Amino acid sequence: MARRKRPWTFVPAMASLSTALVTFAGALFYRAAAAQPGDPVGVIVMPGAVAKRAMMAPSPNATKTTKIGKNNLEVSIAHGMTTRDLEWTESLDIDGDGEAEDTTLVWDDADKVLYAFSRGTYRCQSGPTASVDLLVAANGPDNRRNRPIGSGFWVADLGKDECGADSAGLWGCKFDGGGDPTECGAGRIDAKNDDLILTEAH
Repeated sequence: MARRKRPWTFVPAMASLSTALVTFAGALFYRAAAAQPGDPVGVIVMPGAVAKRAMMAPSPNATKTTKIGKNNLEVSIAHGMTTRDLEWTESLDIDGDGEAEDTTLVWDDADKVLYAFSRGTYRCQSGPTASVDLLVAANGPDNRRNRPIGSGFWVADLGKDECGADSAGLWGCKFDGGGDPTECGAGRIDAKNDDLILTEAH
């Protein structure tokens, strides 16, 4: 007499195992795609347009001011109780991505440095974009500290996890007369010396 075959019950078990493997693989992929230590931090800035603008005369419609920027990127550039610098707004490609932004410009006439500030959506070094405040400073001709014309610094105000930042704060780079970065990292602005002080270089 032939033995009755038992119902096949292994297929559902295999299906459950396949689902578990897919879930596990997805988790591994998500972890691999997340920011890892050593990933590039900050936004992508090519400051050529600001450096070029620093070699040109201020707008004839400029008004007077003693500061540039907003929030954590507000910088006082006054050199005395009664001194004022020229401020105006124009469309400028502040980050060098090929698209112009509404940018506030201030010409520090005593130091011969042009400051440019804008809030916009900028490309991150790690891939996506972020809407942040960005400040760029470029040395003009005959600048007081004899720095290379067109050199300067840029700095962005990043929130936690924005553009790879582990914590909220300022992140930027110094750049040479050709617009190439020389030093980058977390830092603070030294308005008295028109400079970026790096507190954590990368």
